[in-house]
Amino acid sequence: MPVQHSPLARLERHARSRALDVAVAEQRDGAWTSLTWNELYRRAIDGAAGMIEAGVNPGQVVVIRVPTGIRQVELELATRVAGAVPLLLPEHMDRAEVGRLLDEIEVRLVIVDDDSRLALLQEAGLMEAQLFECDDRSWERLRGMGLERRKRQPNLLTWVDTARAGASSGAVLGLPREKSLAWLFRPESSGTLADLTGDDVVVLTGEATDRFTTVVRDAHLTSGCTLAWVERPDQLEGALARWSPTHVLLDHVAARELEDLLEHATVDGAPWHEAPLEVLEATSARVAEARLGSKARKLADDVAGLTPWFGGRVRVLALDARVNRTISGLATTLGFRIGRIAHHPAVRLELADEHAVVAVPAAAVVPVAADAHLPRRGASRSDLDAAFSLAGS
Repeated sequence: MPVQHSPLARLERHARSRALDVAVAEQRDGAWTSLTWNELYRRAIDGAAGMIEAGVNPGQVVVIRVPTGIRQVELELATRVAGAVPLLLPEHMDRAEVGRLLDEIEVRLVIVDDDSRLALLQEAGLMEAQLFECDDRSWERLRGMGLERRKRQPNLLTWVDTARAGASSGAVLGLPREKSLAWLFRPESSGTLADLTGDDVVVLTGEATDRFTTVVRDAHLTSGCTLAWVERPDQLEGALARWSPTHVLLDHVAARELEDLLEHATVDGAPWHEAPLEVLEATSARVAEARLGSKARKLADDVAGLTPWFGGRVRVLALDARVNRTISGLATTLGFRIGRIAHHPAVRLELADEHAVVAVPAAAVVPVAADAHLPRRGASRSDLDAAFSLAGS
Protein backbone atom coordinates (compact mmCIF):
# COMPACT_ATOMS: atom_id res chain seq x y z
CA MET A 1 0.00 0.00 0.00
CA PRO A 2 1.53 3.35 -1.00
CA VAL A 3 2.31 5.68 1.87
CA GLN A 4 -0.26 8.23 0.67
CA HIS A 5 -2.94 5.58 1.09
CA SER A 6 -1.83 4.39 4.52
CA PRO A 7 -4.24 4.56 7.47
CA LEU A 8 -2.19 7.41 8.96
CA ALA A 9 -2.28 9.43 5.73
CA ARG A 10 -6.02 8.90 5.35
CA LEU A 11 -6.71 9.89 8.96
CA GLU A 12 -4.56 13.01 8.59
CA ARG A 13 -6.41 14.00 5.43
CA HIS A 14 -9.83 13.72 7.06
CA ALA A 15 -8.63 15.47 10.23
CA ARG A 16 -7.60 18.43 8.08
CA SER A 17 -10.52 18.57 5.64
CA ARG A 18 -13.41 17.27 7.79
CA ALA A 19 -12.15 18.05 11.28
CA LEU A 20 -15.49 18.84 12.94
CA ASP A 21 -17.65 16.43 10.92
CA VAL A 22 -18.87 13.32 12.72
CA ALA A 23 -16.63 10.37 11.86
CA VAL A 24 -18.23 7.54 13.83
CA ALA A 25 -21.24 7.15 16.10
CA GLU A 26 -22.68 4.45 18.35
CA GLN A 27 -25.62 3.94 20.66
CA ARG A 28 -24.54 3.31 24.23
CA ASP A 29 -26.91 2.97 27.18
CA GLY A 30 -29.77 4.31 25.10
CA ALA A 31 -27.96 7.47 23.98
CA TRP A 32 -25.93 8.28 20.88
CA THR A 33 -22.29 9.23 21.24
CA SER A 34 -19.91 10.22 18.47
CA LEU A 35 -16.40 11.33 17.58
CA THR A 36 -15.42 13.91 14.99
CA TRP A 37 -12.69 13.14 12.50
CA ASN A 38 -10.27 15.32 14.46
CA GLU A 39 -11.08 13.47 17.68
CA LEU A 40 -10.78 10.07 16.01
CA TYR A 41 -7.43 11.05 14.50
CA ARG A 42 -6.00 12.26 17.81
CA ARG A 43 -7.21 9.22 19.73
CA ALA A 44 -5.92 6.82 17.07
CA ILE A 45 -2.44 8.30 16.83
CA ASP A 46 -2.05 8.52 20.60
CA GLY A 47 -3.35 4.96 20.94
CA ALA A 48 -0.88 3.80 18.28
CA ALA A 49 2.05 5.45 20.01
CA GLY A 50 0.85 4.01 23.32
CA MET A 51 0.89 0.51 21.85
CA ILE A 52 4.43 1.07 20.62
CA GLU A 53 5.42 2.36 24.05
CA ALA A 54 3.93 -0.83 25.51
CA GLY A 55 6.20 -2.93 23.30
CA VAL A 56 4.20 -3.50 20.10
CA ASN A 57 6.39 -3.45 17.00
CA PRO A 58 5.27 -2.97 13.40
CA GLY A 59 4.44 -6.33 11.83
CA GLN A 60 3.27 -7.95 15.04
CA VAL A 61 -0.33 -9.06 15.57
CA VAL A 62 -2.87 -7.48 17.92
CA VAL A 63 -5.97 -9.54 18.76
CA ILE A 64 -8.97 -7.25 19.39
CA ARG A 65 -12.07 -8.50 21.21
CA VAL A 66 -14.29 -5.59 22.22
CA PRO A 67 -17.94 -4.66 21.54
CA THR A 68 -19.19 -3.25 18.26
CA GLY A 69 -18.89 0.52 18.02
CA ILE A 70 -16.51 3.40 18.51
CA ARG A 71 -13.95 1.60 20.67
CA GLN A 72 -13.56 -1.12 18.05
CA VAL A 73 -12.93 1.53 15.38
CA GLU A 74 -10.43 3.39 17.59
CA LEU A 75 -8.46 0.27 18.49
CA GLU A 76 -8.42 -1.08 14.96
CA LEU A 77 -7.14 2.22 13.56
CA ALA A 78 -4.59 2.63 16.36
CA THR A 79 -3.28 -0.86 15.63
CA ARG A 80 -2.98 -0.13 11.92
CA VAL A 81 -1.27 3.22 12.50
CA ALA A 82 1.19 1.47 14.84
CA GLY A 83 2.08 -0.78 11.90
CA ALA A 84 0.66 -3.85 13.59
CA VAL A 85 -2.00 -6.20 12.23
CA PRO A 86 -5.48 -6.21 13.84
CA LEU A 87 -6.85 -9.75 14.12
CA LEU A 88 -10.56 -10.35 14.77
CA LEU A 89 -11.93 -13.76 15.71
CA PRO A 90 -15.62 -14.71 15.42
CA GLU A 91 -17.11 -15.91 18.69
CA HIS A 92 -18.37 -19.14 17.10
CA MET A 93 -14.91 -20.36 16.11
CA ASP A 94 -13.68 -23.60 17.66
CA ARG A 95 -11.30 -22.89 20.55
CA ALA A 96 -8.84 -25.53 19.44
CA GLU A 97 -8.76 -23.99 15.97
CA VAL A 98 -8.18 -20.56 17.47
CA GLY A 99 -5.32 -21.94 19.53
CA ARG A 100 -3.72 -23.48 16.43
CA LEU A 101 -4.03 -20.27 14.42
CA LEU A 102 -2.61 -18.04 17.15
CA ASP A 103 0.27 -20.39 17.89
CA GLU A 104 1.40 -20.02 14.26
CA ILE A 105 1.77 -16.23 14.38
CA GLU A 106 3.46 -13.60 16.55
CA VAL A 107 0.71 -12.16 18.73
CA ARG A 108 2.09 -9.30 20.79
CA LEU A 109 -1.05 -7.85 22.33
CA VAL A 110 -4.52 -9.14 23.22
CA ILE A 111 -7.14 -6.45 23.85
CA VAL A 112 -10.40 -7.33 25.62
CA ASP A 113 -13.04 -5.32 27.44
CA ASP A 114 -13.89 -8.15 29.83
CA ASP A 115 -12.25 -11.35 31.07
CA SER A 116 -15.10 -13.39 29.57
CA ARG A 117 -13.76 -12.62 26.09
CA LEU A 118 -10.60 -14.57 26.88
CA ALA A 119 -12.46 -17.88 26.85
CA LEU A 120 -12.11 -18.17 23.07
CA LEU A 121 -8.32 -17.89 23.44
CA GLN A 122 -7.82 -20.35 26.28
CA GLU A 123 -6.16 -23.01 24.11
CA ALA A 124 -3.61 -20.61 22.62
CA GLY A 125 -0.13 -20.37 24.12
CA LEU A 126 0.36 -16.60 23.82
CA MET A 127 3.44 -16.79 26.04
CA GLU A 128 4.96 -13.69 24.43
CA ALA A 129 1.73 -11.71 24.34
CA GLN A 130 0.62 -8.92 26.60
CA LEU A 131 -2.96 -8.53 27.82
CA PHE A 132 -4.74 -5.17 27.80
CA GLU A 133 -8.10 -4.99 29.57
CA CYS A 134 -9.51 -1.95 27.82
CA ASP A 135 -12.12 0.03 29.71
CA ASP A 136 -12.51 3.81 29.39
CA ARG A 137 -9.92 4.55 32.07
CA SER A 138 -7.33 2.15 30.70
CA TRP A 139 -7.77 3.40 27.13
CA GLU A 140 -7.26 6.96 28.37
CA ARG A 141 -4.13 5.87 30.21
CA LEU A 142 -2.72 4.13 27.13
CA ARG A 143 -3.39 7.19 24.99
CA GLY A 144 -1.67 9.33 27.59
CA MET A 145 1.39 7.11 27.35
CA GLY A 146 1.26 7.50 23.58
CA LEU A 147 1.05 11.28 23.73
CA GLU A 148 4.13 11.38 25.95
CA ARG A 149 5.97 9.05 23.55
CA ARG A 150 5.09 11.27 20.58
CA LYS A 151 6.39 14.31 22.45
CA ARG A 152 9.72 12.55 22.99
CA GLN A 153 9.78 11.15 19.45
CA PRO A 154 7.75 13.42 17.13
CA ASN A 155 8.59 11.45 13.97
CA LEU A 156 7.60 8.09 15.47
CA LEU A 157 4.46 7.38 13.44
CA THR A 158 5.92 8.81 10.24
CA TRP A 159 8.85 6.43 10.67
CA VAL A 160 6.47 3.51 11.18
CA ASP A 161 4.47 4.56 8.10
CA THR A 162 7.60 4.56 5.98
CA ALA A 163 8.88 1.29 7.43
CA ARG A 164 5.59 -0.44 6.60
CA ALA A 165 5.14 1.10 3.15
CA GLY A 166 3.90 -1.56 0.74
CA ALA A 167 2.55 -3.84 3.47
CA SER A 168 -1.17 -4.48 3.81
CA SER A 169 -2.63 -3.08 7.02
CA GLY A 170 -6.28 -4.10 6.88
CA ALA A 171 -7.92 -6.19 9.57
CA VAL A 172 -7.50 -9.96 9.36
CA LEU A 173 -10.37 -12.29 10.24
CA GLY A 174 -10.60 -15.87 11.36
CA LEU A 175 -12.61 -18.00 8.91
CA PRO A 176 -14.25 -21.17 10.27
CA ARG A 177 -14.50 -23.89 7.61
CA GLU A 178 -16.91 -26.81 7.90
CA LYS A 179 -14.85 -29.61 6.35
CA SER A 180 -11.27 -28.47 6.91
CA LEU A 181 -9.06 -26.37 9.13
CA ALA A 182 -9.86 -22.72 9.80
CA TRP A 183 -8.05 -19.97 7.91
CA LEU A 184 -6.96 -16.44 8.46
CA PHE A 185 -7.89 -14.08 5.64
CA ARG A 186 -8.12 -10.38 4.84
CA PRO A 187 -11.57 -9.42 3.49
CA GLU A 188 -11.72 -7.53 0.21
CA SER A 189 -14.65 -6.45 -1.92
CA SER A 190 -15.70 -4.38 -4.90
CA GLY A 191 -18.83 -2.46 -5.82
CA THR A 192 -20.87 0.13 -3.94
CA LEU A 193 -18.31 0.95 -1.25
CA ALA A 194 -15.95 2.49 -3.79
CA ASP A 195 -18.55 5.19 -4.49
CA LEU A 196 -18.76 6.52 -0.92
CA THR A 197 -17.75 10.16 -0.43
CA GLY A 198 -17.10 12.34 2.59
CA ASP A 199 -20.57 13.86 2.36
CA ASP A 200 -22.31 10.50 2.78
CA VAL A 201 -23.86 9.25 6.02
CA VAL A 202 -23.82 5.47 6.44
CA VAL A 203 -25.89 3.38 8.82
CA LEU A 204 -24.23 -0.03 9.19
CA THR A 205 -25.41 -3.15 11.01
CA GLY A 206 -23.38 -6.19 12.00
CA GLU A 207 -20.63 -7.59 14.21
CA ALA A 208 -17.04 -6.41 14.03
CA THR A 209 -15.83 -9.88 13.02
CA ASP A 210 -18.11 -10.05 9.97
CA ARG A 211 -16.36 -9.68 6.60
CA PHE A 212 -19.08 -7.26 5.44
CA THR A 213 -18.62 -4.78 8.29
CA THR A 214 -14.84 -5.10 7.98
CA VAL A 215 -14.76 -3.94 4.35
CA VAL A 216 -17.24 -1.17 5.20
CA ARG A 217 -14.96 0.12 7.98
CA ASP A 218 -12.05 0.32 5.55
CA ALA A 219 -14.23 2.15 3.00
CA HIS A 220 -15.23 4.54 5.79
CA LEU A 221 -11.57 5.34 6.41
CA THR A 222 -10.97 5.88 2.70
CA SER A 223 -13.99 8.09 2.03
CA GLY A 224 -14.23 10.16 5.20
CA CYS A 225 -17.99 9.60 5.46
CA THR A 226 -20.00 9.51 8.69
CA LEU A 227 -20.48 5.97 10.03
CA ALA A 228 -23.29 5.16 12.48
CA TRP A 229 -22.69 1.53 13.46
CA VAL A 230 -25.07 -0.75 15.35
CA GLU A 231 -24.75 -4.48 15.85
CA ARG A 232 -28.32 -5.80 16.00
CA PRO A 233 -31.30 -5.48 13.63
CA ASP A 234 -33.52 -4.17 16.44
CA GLN A 235 -31.23 -1.11 16.67
CA LEU A 236 -31.70 -0.21 13.01
CA GLU A 237 -34.89 1.83 13.37
CA GLY A 238 -33.35 4.12 15.98
CA ALA A 239 -30.22 4.61 13.88
CA LEU A 240 -32.25 5.56 10.81
CA ALA A 241 -34.30 8.05 12.79
CA ARG A 242 -31.25 9.65 14.40
CA TRP A 243 -28.92 9.89 11.40
CA SER A 244 -31.12 10.14 8.26
CA PRO A 245 -28.50 8.26 6.23
CA THR A 246 -27.71 8.43 2.55
CA HIS A 247 -26.60 4.77 2.62
CA VAL A 248 -28.04 1.84 4.57
CA LEU A 249 -25.68 -1.15 4.66
CA LEU A 250 -27.12 -4.29 6.26
CA ASP A 251 -25.17 -7.42 7.17
CA HIS A 252 -26.66 -10.84 6.41
CA VAL A 253 -28.47 -11.01 9.77
CA ALA A 254 -30.26 -7.68 9.38
CA ALA A 255 -30.86 -8.38 5.67
CA ARG A 256 -32.79 -11.53 6.54
CA GLU A 257 -34.91 -9.65 9.06
CA LEU A 258 -35.54 -6.54 6.95
CA GLU A 259 -39.02 -7.55 5.81
CA ASP A 260 -40.07 -8.23 9.40
CA LEU A 261 -38.61 -4.89 10.46
CA LEU A 262 -40.59 -3.16 7.71
CA GLU A 263 -43.78 -4.92 8.77
CA HIS A 264 -43.43 -3.62 12.31
CA ALA A 265 -41.85 -0.24 11.48
CA THR A 266 -43.09 2.89 13.19
CA VAL A 267 -42.97 6.56 12.22
CA ASP A 268 -43.24 9.13 15.00
CA GLY A 269 -44.13 6.34 17.40
CA ALA A 270 -47.05 4.94 15.39
CA PRO A 271 -47.27 2.06 12.86
CA TRP A 272 -46.58 3.41 9.39
CA HIS A 273 -49.61 1.55 7.95
CA GLU A 274 -52.47 -0.58 9.20
CA ALA A 275 -51.75 -3.30 6.59
CA PRO A 276 -48.00 -3.12 5.90
CA LEU A 277 -47.66 -6.58 4.33
CA GLU A 278 -50.42 -5.85 1.86
CA VAL A 279 -48.72 -2.60 0.91
CA LEU A 280 -45.38 -4.32 0.33
CA GLU A 281 -46.98 -7.07 -1.74
CA ALA A 282 -48.91 -4.57 -3.86
CA THR A 283 -45.74 -2.52 -4.38
CA SER A 284 -43.83 -5.58 -5.51
CA ALA A 285 -46.64 -6.58 -7.88
CA ARG A 286 -46.77 -3.11 -9.42
CA VAL A 287 -43.02 -3.08 -10.07
CA ALA A 288 -43.37 -6.52 -11.66
CA GLU A 289 -46.04 -4.98 -13.94
CA ALA A 290 -48.79 -7.26 -12.71
CA ARG A 291 -52.40 -6.25 -13.31
CA LEU A 292 -53.73 -4.56 -10.18
CA GLY A 293 -57.19 -3.64 -9.03
CA SER A 294 -58.04 -0.24 -7.62
CA LYS A 295 -57.52 -1.39 -4.03
CA ALA A 296 -54.09 -2.85 -4.79
CA ARG A 297 -53.06 0.31 -6.66
CA LYS A 298 -54.09 2.39 -3.66
CA LEU A 299 -52.11 0.13 -1.35
CA ALA A 300 -49.06 0.38 -3.61
CA ASP A 301 -49.29 4.18 -3.41
CA ASP A 302 -49.27 3.97 0.37
CA VAL A 303 -45.70 2.64 0.41
CA ALA A 304 -44.59 6.27 0.39
CA GLY A 305 -45.40 6.17 4.10
CA LEU A 306 -42.15 4.25 4.64
CA THR A 307 -39.95 7.06 3.35
CA PRO A 308 -39.73 8.81 6.76
CA TRP A 309 -38.78 5.50 8.42
CA PHE A 310 -35.63 5.39 6.31
CA GLY A 311 -34.79 8.95 7.32
CA GLY A 312 -35.94 10.72 4.19
CA ARG A 313 -32.74 10.83 2.14
CA VAL A 314 -31.54 7.28 1.49
CA ARG A 315 -29.95 6.89 -1.94
CA VAL A 316 -28.42 3.43 -1.61
CA LEU A 317 -29.62 0.30 0.17
CA ALA A 318 -27.08 -2.55 0.20
CA LEU A 319 -27.75 -5.96 1.71
CA ASP A 320 -25.13 -8.62 2.34
CA ALA A 321 -27.61 -11.19 1.05
CA ARG A 322 -29.71 -11.94 -2.00
CA VAL A 323 -32.22 -9.17 -2.62
CA ASN A 324 -35.76 -10.56 -3.04
CA ARG A 325 -38.55 -9.04 -5.11
CA THR A 326 -40.20 -7.36 -2.11
CA ILE A 327 -37.12 -5.33 -1.19
CA SER A 328 -36.29 -4.71 -4.84
CA GLY A 329 -39.80 -3.42 -5.49
CA LEU A 330 -39.68 -1.21 -2.42
CA ALA A 331 -36.35 0.29 -3.44
CA THR A 332 -37.53 0.95 -6.98
CA THR A 333 -40.68 2.69 -5.77
CA LEU A 334 -38.97 4.82 -3.13
CA GLY A 335 -36.11 5.75 -5.44
CA PHE A 336 -33.31 3.83 -3.71
CA ARG A 337 -30.51 2.21 -5.63
CA ILE A 338 -29.80 -1.38 -4.61
CA GLY A 339 -26.09 -1.42 -3.90
CA ARG A 340 -23.91 -4.35 -4.88
CA ILE A 341 -21.01 -5.43 -2.71
CA ALA A 342 -19.08 -8.33 -4.19
CA HIS A 343 -16.86 -10.15 -1.71
CA HIS A 344 -13.64 -11.41 -3.20
CA PRO A 345 -12.92 -15.11 -2.54
CA ALA A 346 -11.28 -15.68 0.84
CA VAL A 347 -7.60 -16.43 0.27
CA ARG A 348 -5.68 -18.21 2.99
CA LEU A 349 -3.28 -15.79 4.63
CA GLU A 350 0.06 -16.86 6.07
CA LEU A 351 0.67 -13.98 8.44
CA ALA A 352 3.97 -15.37 9.63
CA ASP A 353 5.29 -15.12 6.06
CA GLU A 354 3.61 -11.87 5.05
CA HIS A 355 4.60 -9.52 7.84
CA ALA A 356 8.20 -8.88 8.80
CA VAL A 357 8.53 -7.47 12.31
CA VAL A 358 10.40 -4.17 12.45
CA ALA A 359 12.00 -2.83 15.61
CA VAL A 360 11.07 0.78 16.37
CA PRO A 361 13.98 3.14 17.15
CA ALA A 362 14.15 4.02 20.81
CA ALA A 363 12.86 7.37 21.96
CA ALA A 364 15.00 9.90 23.73
CA VAL A 365 15.58 8.90 27.33
CA VAL A 366 14.14 11.30 29.90
CA PRO A 367 14.02 10.93 33.67
CA VAL A 368 10.71 9.48 34.84
CA ALA A 369 9.18 8.70 38.18
CA ALA A 370 9.33 5.09 39.36
CA ASP A 371 5.58 4.58 38.91
CA ALA A 372 5.41 6.08 35.39
CA HIS A 373 6.34 2.90 33.56
CA LEU A 374 3.91 0.55 31.87
CA PRO A 375 1.56 -0.61 34.64
CA ARG A 376 1.15 -4.33 35.09
CA ARG A 377 -1.28 -6.44 37.08
CA GLY A 378 0.27 -7.55 40.33
CA ALA A 379 2.43 -4.45 40.73
CA SER A 380 3.25 -3.62 44.31
CA ARG A 381 1.40 -0.30 44.14
CA SER A 382 -2.32 -0.97 44.28
CA ASP A 383 -3.24 2.46 42.86
CA LEU A 384 -1.70 1.71 39.46
CA ASP A 385 -3.88 0.82 36.51
CA ALA A 386 -4.12 -2.99 36.37
CA ALA A 387 -5.07 -3.12 32.70
CA PHE A 388 -1.78 -4.60 31.56
CA SER A 389 -0.44 -8.02 32.36
CA LEU A 390 1.62 -10.75 30.79
CA ALA A 391 -0.73 -13.32 29.31
CA GLY A 392 -0.62 -16.52 31.28
CA SER A 393 0.74 -14.86 34.41
